[in-house]
Amino acid sequence: MTEDRLLKVLDEALSARVVEELPRAVGRYQFTHALIQETLAEELTITRKVRLHARIAEALEQLYGDAAEAHASELAHHFSEAQTVLGTGKLVHYSRLAGDRALSGFAYEEALVHFERGLVSRGIVLTGSEPAQDAEAAGLLFGLGRSQSGTLDSSQVGEAVTNVTRAFDFYTGVGDVARAVAVAEHRVGVIGAQRFGMAQLVARALELVSPDSHDAGRILAYHGGFLGMDDGDYSGAQEAFSRALDIARRDSDIALETRTLSTAARVDFMHCYWEVSLEKCRRAIELTHHTNDPFAELGANYFAASNLMAMGELEGARLHASAALSAAERLREQSWLGIALWLNESVSSHEGNWQIAREINDRRLLLGPTEILPLCSRVVLEYQIGDFAQGDAYLERVLRAIPTTPPGPTIPQAIVASSMPMAAQIKGAPSGFEVAEAAEAAEAAAEMVLSSPSAMPLVAGFARIGRALLVIQGGNATEAGEQYVALEQLRQRGVWRAPVPNGAVAIDRMLGLLSHTIGILDQVVTHFEDNAAFCRNAGYRPELAWTCCDYADLLLGRNGDGDSEKAGELLDESLAISRELGMRPLMERVLSRREILRA
Repeated sequence: MTEDRLLKVLDEALSARVVEELPRAVGRYQFTHALIQETLAEELTITRKVRLHARIAEALEQLYGDAAEAHASELAHHFSEAQTVLGTGKLVHYSRLAGDRALSGFAYEEALVHFERGLVSRGIVLTGSEPAQDAEAAGLLFGLGRSQSGTLDSSQVGEAVTNVTRAFDFYTGVGDVARAVAVAEHRVGVIGAQRFGMAQLVARALELVSPDSHDAGRILAYHGGFLGMDDGDYSGAQEAFSRALDIARRDSDIALETRTLSTAARVDFMHCYWEVSLEKCRRAIELTHHTNDPFAELGANYFAASNLMAMGELEGARLHASAALSAAERLREQSWLGIALWLNESVSSHEGNWQIAREINDRRLLLGPTEILPLCSRVVLEYQIGDFAQGDAYLERVLRAIPTTPPGPTIPQAIVASSMPMAAQIKGAPSGFEVAEAAEAAEAAAEMVLSSPSAMPLVAGFARIGRALLVIQGGNATEAGEQYVALEQLRQRGVWRAPVPNGAVAIDRMLGLLSHTIGILDQVVTHFEDNAAFCRNAGYRPELAWTCCDYADLLLGRNGDGDSEKAGELLDESLAISRELGMRPLMERVLSRREILRA
């Protein structure tokens, strides 16, 4: 119709209140109710709808002209609805552009829809492993892998790695090194990606580029992380990071320097070099003010907080943990948001703020109901406050989730190894576990970690704590001696005195409990005194309360000069903390010890 006729029809619709003008937008209208729009749309035949979408798609494409890319999502929708008339060529083109734009804004779920639609239109299987057929398919598969990386949990990250690899294989096959490098330097997931082949892909990419090129620097920053984290090769990782930093500073690339420092700090932390790691974190955080890299900002703040917790500086850790969560919320990638939440939960658990820890844990479990880390933390939290029914329910969820957890010397396996016996220690069940499968799972996870030559010191430490607790609960003095030697060696790697992530057992208290089991009582005093002093200074109140109770047990059993008086003071301190924090199992334990002391 003519423009005059169109305006007349719109005036009639306005009078009938079918449509209304948009405020502050001349010439734009909307239906007054969604039902009117739906009713009118339903009156159209399928053929009419398809032809209208085709006319709209072509008209909008012509209208937008050179700016069509900015409207890719809208165009992809109309070309999708009209594909029986217009074919799939432009549908696939605009789907890929729309997916890329969604990824640039960290809208992973929206991007996933666009890339899946483009691939389905091309008849490409989403779950296969064969390389892409052409450049268009490779672009779609790379986009799909990046989208999956932002939406899948750690047990599904292998799907993202597979699709990224399909794109990489195509680019290497046709000699497109630039795009192959772009694929290789993309960070897929947080936990477990290397186990699904990402480390091998990055190593292959490194062979494609000149050793001193800028491309090499970008890949080396990623490659060093895999060497240090996956292979346990600390010296190899440091060499890779050193080369990447040299290239970054030679080319004045602040973004590459920031990314390299952030990744290097993570490797240092996992190998228990707290101060070295913290220094790199702080430098990377300074550099993020000059870059737009939320990944580096998140990683630097995450490991700054982790280092500070290991060093007993809880207030500083809280600030960096909050900054890490803020960056993760902007990034909106599920795996990164998950570990940022877990870090903030850990800060709250260390100080005994169970309510805040529970709220954060609830939010974390909404992202991944079967994720091992938050489930294990929740078991320990519920047992700390004496809600054994809830703790048992979460323990059952842990046991169901274990088979889907990637195998190997990983953090999730180490947390299983440590958390299960921690929960038993708190609950005080006669056999150590109410559910026999939990003991078996803890032992299997500890063996998986400790038998691996590539297990990082921090991960080995978590697993070693779990095995030591199992030995203590079994009362075997010979095995306790073996675990004591192994834990003391780990402790000497650095200031390895902080509680593990869910705030339950510090390594110094472990050494004290092992010494008590062995029967070397004077040595026990040293470990408990050291741990109590550290926790008082750091503000780790739950750990301090448990240490005081365990220390009192030693003194009551030894019964030397002044031991009863000292035990009474320790029990009073433990009771005051456990009452204030609502730690019912520990309160009951302390009260029973006080009865023994009075007798």
